[in-house]
Amino acid sequence: MMEMNCLQTGIKSEELCVKKEFKRLELPEIEPCGWLKAQMELQMQGLSGQLFEKWDSVGSYSGWLGGTGESWERAPYYLDGLLPLSYYLKDQEKWEICLKFIRWTLNSQREDGNFGPQNSMDDYWSRFIMLKVLRQYYEIEKKEETFAFIERYLRYISNSIENKPVSEWAKARVGEVLYCIKWVYEYKPQKWLLKLQNKLRCQALNWTELFDNFPFVYPTAYYYNWEELSKYQNSEILKLMKYHETHVVNVVMGLKYPALEGCFDEDLRKCGIAVEAVDTLTKFHGVASGTVNGDEHLSGASPSQGSELCAVVELMFSLETMLEITGEAKLADRLEKIAYNAYPAAITENYMAHQYLQQANQVLISDQKRNWFNNDNTSNLFGLEPNFGCCTANMHQGWPKLVNSLWFKQKNTLVSMVFAPSKVHTLISQKEVQIELNTKYPFEETLTYHVINADCCFCLKIRIPQWCRQPEITVDNRKNKRVEGSFFVVEGFFGSGDTIAVRFPMEIRLSQWFHKSQAVERGCLLYGLNLEEKWHVEKECMGICDYSVSTAETWNYAINRKDTPVYVKGTEVENPYSKENPSSKIYLKAKQLEQWNMYHNSADAPPVSPVEITGVEKTIELIPFGATALRISQFPYYE
Repeated sequence: MMEMNCLQTGIKSEELCVKKEFKRLELPEIEPCGWLKAQMELQMQGLSGQLFEKWDSVGSYSGWLGGTGESWERAPYYLDGLLPLSYYLKDQEKWEICLKFIRWTLNSQREDGNFGPQNSMDDYWSRFIMLKVLRQYYEIEKKEETFAFIERYLRYISNSIENKPVSEWAKARVGEVLYCIKWVYEYKPQKWLLKLQNKLRCQALNWTELFDNFPFVYPTAYYYNWEELSKYQNSEILKLMKYHETHVVNVVMGLKYPALEGCFDEDLRKCGIAVEAVDTLTKFHGVASGTVNGDEHLSGASPSQGSELCAVVELMFSLETMLEITGEAKLADRLEKIAYNAYPAAITENYMAHQYLQQANQVLISDQKRNWFNNDNTSNLFGLEPNFGCCTANMHQGWPKLVNSLWFKQKNTLVSMVFAPSKVHTLISQKEVQIELNTKYPFEETLTYHVINADCCFCLKIRIPQWCRQPEITVDNRKNKRVEGSFFVVEGFFGSGDTIAVRFPMEIRLSQWFHKSQAVERGCLLYGLNLEEKWHVEKECMGICDYSVSTAETWNYAINRKDTPVYVKGTEVENPYSKENPSSKIYLKAKQLEQWNMYHNSADAPPVSPVEITGVEKTIELIPFGATALRISQFPYYE
């Protein structure tokens, strides 16, 4: 199969070139503002800013500081989020923590190009992550020794994989290093890099082939019995099941792989496979919050199954990478949905606890037995390290990497692709352009683009979300405007002080999911049943608590699909994801569905709709999904 993968490219390495739709801006060219910056400040005050002092896995004993502690993926994961977060917030104290790891890493490189903790020198995967950290560091500091370090390691891989091929996690996650190779090539085109990416693809898990004819259309439990498999050693389990092909984090990381192949090969079909794969995963394993179910392995589309926080942030990063390569607007819709719903829902308001697994329908958070494929019973708790610490280390990249995908360039065009309050400062046709996007989106409908600095003609493209039926735009007479596909296109002379006003009317709509259940959406926000939550401390360590959460309120409602929902805007607060003061509420009619009950300490899968139901109709209250810990977000319905 390896030889077939090499031959299928049909192109000699030296004939390949790199082509993509958009140019990603460097970190210093985009600045978070408004509510997004406030979320990042909360993040820094919470676990992101405290882990170095309070969690040994990324603390002063880390193997990535020469210590005897964890020497694999956790410190690189942590830095992949903490480094850009520290930069965006100008937090010098946390920046110095990042520099400790960076300096140690740069000094650890051997003559052959390999680097990192001595006791994990044979591992590729953790180095792939650290390359992503160093890429960001280079964009900020522009130190050539950092770029040279990355090149030397890539040359090391080129030599070493002939005798020591990539395997296991590295084999499944080759896309992460292809991403870095693409970046290096864009700065400094060299044929050996193209040969290297081809060598790696010959050894990688072929996600392009797998997504082209996706075989895992049922939960992993349909194909494998974990109770029986767990009797074997890990090495045997890998032979008995498609472990890496069904591991949810591998799968969502793998989404970018066909797009990267298409980028190197100039093969639009492979880019199309990547885009279609997002729809395929949604169809068979997706939930209304935008994420993919996997309680370690793909677990179907029931809203009672779990979705891993690592999968949330890695799906975001795959979508961000695919946006750059394909320019496909609907990927930005998906990115906004998962970023503004699933991501904040898995982390407490103060960013001091997170869930390993969240549920779209979640009415009890506890360490009782669940219907997971192979995660343990603590996976559903909010805390420091529920189930396993990978998410504790990896969750920090969510907001910072989103910032870097708000804006793109396309030749002499500036593209506003994902919407959040921000400033962009870049060069268009060798002219300085600075624009501020003033908005409370996705919580409100309006976006205002203020031109802070410009004195030239260029083109501005603004994505039109798929959910918006009647978008509006207002520009001055010096500019032409038109709709081109999924974009507003504004062309003409831009001068300091100019404004462009956009409005995306947000109608309440119902979308259909598992068992024909209905989700209530407005814009890119998903809404969930507002339940009273009772938080219980399960344990405490160094001021960080693990929590279970319960409710005594009724949750098993079916909604009246023909009712007209009522939208009520909330009072303006600093944190739009506040449960006590939510940014908005939606009211609609519902009846209690008494035959819908708990199963394995979770809300059972919703019965197939429409349901027959009697009883008194009442009005229920929904709030944004990201503000909830307990909720129903996929309801059965009655006519």
